[in-house]
Amino acid sequence: MILGILGGMGPAATCDIYNKIIQFTPASIDQEHLHIVIDSNSQIPDRTDFICYDGEDPRIEIIRSAIKLEMMGADFIIIPCNTAHYFYDDIVKYTKAKVLHMIRETAAFLKRSKPGVKNYLLLATAGTYKTDIYSKVFKEFDLNIIKPDEADIVIIMNWIYNVKSGKFNVDLIEFQSLMQKYMVDEEMPIILGCTELPLLADKLGLRNEFIDPVEILAKRCIEITQGFK
Repeated sequence: MILGILGGMGPAATCDIYNKIIQFTPASIDQEHLHIVIDSNSQIPDRTDFICYDGEDPRIEIIRSAIKLEMMGADFIIIPCNTAHYFYDDIVKYTKAKVLHMIRETAAFLKRSKPGVKNYLLLATAGTYKTDIYSKVFKEFDLNIIKPDEADIVIIMNWIYNVKSGKFNVDLIEFQSLMQKYMVDEEMPIILGCTELPLLADKLGLRNEFIDPVEILAKRCIEITQGFK
């Protein structure tokens, strides 16, 4: 079974999910790792720019990558970009490969693993917030998404685009103080709903303090190749 990674949104996030798949695969030799093909298509237009403003439609390039991965033999495909899942229904029309839905996989995992928890604070792009893709999917699982206000969304977007350009110039106090504004209690889980944010959390030494959909998706890929449903 071959996994296809529809990447390039951004390239560091593509590398991150590939590394996580390797890290979590219980392999002792090369041949026990997943067979993976990657199309890191950095020419896919900015998803938030299209959704929120008047940017170029990214669907043509995303669909082109999905078709290319299928032609390379991918049996199933993952998309390490949360905002791109707004286009999920358009993508699946053009490929026979199974396309996993990262946000739905995250909601299903949390419903199973945190049965007593209903509310989640989401850190994401402005495009992800505007489309309500997290809220809509989580509602299917009787879960709620808490969103920051518009001013703080701008701050989060600055963090994300800085990471895309290789800048990790956010200090721990700034990061934590923003989140604390929205936490009803200290136990409210926080979802890193943009694939650049786990990279920032790593730099701040906070890897294990958040819910990382990239990690959830990586582990799900391993389950699928090992025969789990």
